[in-house]
Amino acid sequence: MATIYVSYKYEDAPIVRALVPLLQSKGHRIRSDQELPIGAAWRDQLMGSMLASDVVLLIWTENTARSQHVPAEVGVVRATPRLALLPVLVGDVAIPPFIQDLIADRIPDTSDDTLQRLGERLDASIRKHLDYRTLGTRGRPKIFISHRHKDEDIVRALLDCLERHFEIQRQDIRCTSVRPYRLPVGENTADRLRAEITDAEVVLGILTTDTLASSYVAFELGSAWGQRVWTCPLLAGGADQSHIPDPIRGTSPLFLSKEGDCHQLLGDLEGFTSLARRSDLDRRELDDRVRRLAKAASGTPGAAATAAPG
Repeated sequence: MATIYVSYKYEDAPIVRALVPLLQSKGHRIRSDQELPIGAAWRDQLMGSMLASDVVLLIWTENTARSQHVPAEVGVVRATPRLALLPVLVGDVAIPPFIQDLIADRIPDTSDDTLQRLGERLDASIRKHLDYRTLGTRGRPKIFISHRHKDEDIVRALLDCLERHFEIQRQDIRCTSVRPYRLPVGENTADRLRAEITDAEVVLGILTTDTLASSYVAFELGSAWGQRVWTCPLLAGGADQSHIPDPIRGTSPLFLSKEGDCHQLLGDLEGFTSLARRSDLDRRELDDRVRRLAKAASGTPGAAATAAPG
């Protein structure tokens, strides 16, 4: 089911401790500051947990009204469209102005019966949110490949590896230079790409020595980084760490010219995406395609490309 981040003031921890088992019994996973280990960089940990969640449950009481951290978390949620915010007001506390446009659930007390009924309502709301989000992203790609069109030969070799390793449907990949993964005719390019990056499970950035001369690649990778989408810099054509754009320069890259890195990429994708490994996977055939990818990535960028420049 859903991963729920609970935003609350520490004085209201008893409410959270009573509510968490009720939501866990529905199959949901709960994230909050209560799971932080000693010595953790709590601001970074909490931010990462929140942005990796499906829903943020806001417990707003008289205590919360005196908090600075909780309203800041609400601000992050409201700037992240894919996150649902479920406000719960406890008692006669006034609804804060920054969520007055949202439907909030108000409970008169925190008795066991009240929290039990609240848990049922929250579960129903969470299920509706997940259904709506699934409907909105249906047909969106799981893998988004950011690249310049002149590097089409490298991209085709990468696609050969993906198609050999995974059960791939046409809608699973967006690659603007290679059919059948190109954009539909008539689409607003920037809007469609931005929306697909938001919903992608991973963005693969093919980076050669002159890739950043393309404003679109910088736009796509910056959009992925800003929305906390898993972003993988894949270096080719002699590129090194210095050719990774600033926003993701601290991200660990892989070198497509190295067969071991290519195999690692496929293994990482298997672990971190919903793509399924092919039941008829032929390891020797896959090894052959990986060798072709490494060879293509070792050559001069764009030497074999026939598409228009990116």
